[in-house]
Amino acid sequence: MVVDPDPDEIYTKRKARVSSLPNGAAPVTSSVKYPSDGWGKSLERMPSFTRAEMNQHVANSGKRVANAQYHSIPTNLRKAKTFLQDEYLKEIEANSDQRYFYLKAKCFHSFKKSEAPHDLRFAMCIVSGQVTHANCSCKAGKVGYCNHVLALMFKACKFSLFDSKSTDDLCQDDDELPDLACTSQLQKWHKKGRGDKISAQPVMEVTVTKTKLDEARSREGVKCLIYDARCNPEHDFQAEMNLKKALEKINPQMGLSVMAREDSSVIKCVETKFGKSQIGSFCSYQLSHTEANFVATVDISSVPRNDIGETELTYPRFPLNSGSDFVWPDNLTASEKALISSLVVDENKINNIEEATRDQSSSEQWKKERKFRFTASKFDLISKRQRNHEKFAVDLINPKPFTSRYVEHGIKYEPIAIQEYEKVMFTRKTPVKVLKSGFVVCLDMPFLGGSPDGRVVDFGCRYHFGLAEVKCPETKFQVTPLDACQDPNFFCEDINGQCKLKRTHAYFAQVQGQMGVSGASWCDFIVYTKKGISIERIPFDPAYWETLKLKLHTYYFNHFIKTAASEFAK
Repeated sequence: MVVDPDPDEIYTKRKARVSSLPNGAAPVTSSVKYPSDGWGKSLERMPSFTRAEMNQHVANSGKRVANAQYHSIPTNLRKAKTFLQDEYLKEIEANSDQRYFYLKAKCFHSFKKSEAPHDLRFAMCIVSGQVTHANCSCKAGKVGYCNHVLALMFKACKFSLFDSKSTDDLCQDDDELPDLACTSQLQKWHKKGRGDKISAQPVMEVTVTKTKLDEARSREGVKCLIYDARCNPEHDFQAEMNLKKALEKINPQMGLSVMAREDSSVIKCVETKFGKSQIGSFCSYQLSHTEANFVATVDISSVPRNDIGETELTYPRFPLNSGSDFVWPDNLTASEKALISSLVVDENKINNIEEATRDQSSSEQWKKERKFRFTASKFDLISKRQRNHEKFAVDLINPKPFTSRYVEHGIKYEPIAIQEYEKVMFTRKTPVKVLKSGFVVCLDMPFLGGSPDGRVVDFGCRYHFGLAEVKCPETKFQVTPLDACQDPNFFCEDINGQCKLKRTHAYFAQVQGQMGVSGASWCDFIVYTKKGISIERIPFDPAYWETLKLKLHTYYFNHFIKTAASEFAK
């Protein structure tokens, strides 16, 4: 026997009511007397309340809900959903008697917080769940069709959907605990997220533009146009002191007069974009080459310098040293000879290839010239290879497309690192000029090549022409290069306060290989992060290069050339 657990037989009446009324219609009561006491959080006696009951309630207002011609939800329902997200309901309480189930709540404002919340309530038939009465304290809520009431009905639908037993069951929903406006929250710059993508920039280099998402920019924006208009400025310290003393006689309180002290000659100055400026002056930090929190360490002592630097220099043709021609090995097959013949170069071809491939990875010829050659970035890996030679050769000839956040980070910050490199070197009065570089083929080993990040002209160095290799480690971008050396897995190490490339790391073989194929005497190894830059001038090591070159030659003709010749013949 099935027994109705409710003392008022509410479940029996509900079943009989639904089965007897056509289309579940329920009479609409013009007014309902809401109980004055007995309100609580229990939803035990709440009937099933769904969107169907809401649609019927809206239809009673004379508005269309949905039919064959109108498929859109009424404006009231759309606004109620938005209202439920923008504002939030509090103090939701329930009550019931033998005929009705009641819900009431307060709806607070999200913007007009100084105003009192709206009082809203509605009653539904305890048997069928049909809305019999609703009202709100807002101006549009007397007839019970305002957005606030509909928002409460949406909440009632959720209570019914999740079979809630109490009004607190969904208290963690966004409509009851919405996010605070950003202006009402504490700052989050110290937390990981959006702030990590924002870095400080010298104000003199910032370009201010107007945001236009859909229109092409017709102007470049507003930027600082200050420049040094003086031609060959000279500073006569004695003339400066005479002027200050003369002004002191006129007005001892004048700023320049106060500066006329006997110890003025020992005042420290710093180098700026417009020459030396006294420490503490506006120019000393407004026109500085780098930010105050940007640490630069430079060690270029490995290559001797001249007392008087050159002013006009042109980067010569490759190779920078006098190299010998390629010596053909014995016992090559016809297909292998055809491959090597396509790789052999003279001085003119070396420079033609280098000039045509200065866009590097964006150049199709750059990819073509590298296909059957060992490149400097792989020298260390190739020289240590011990097994699976055929598969390794195939991977070298036809590398799979590869990208990662580390690669994208390096591509993004490499030009910035080169710019900072030139600034720092200028500040130290060791100015350099960086030129683009393409793929350089070795004259005496035409199956070897390298793509330096730049060709460098050092006007004060005894050997004026070198190379640049830039590394922008993504995982160490928030610390200085010297601090990054605390990680034992980092490619540099701290030696006497200087960031030095480990001689056992693959990057050292890459740098030596680039100097070997190009004939350069030195290479500036640049490590750039958000917090600093490290510049180490690495000299060419002929003994290291000869050993490395012998390993590469052996591997090419013992393990690589057979697979390469087969691929070349296709």
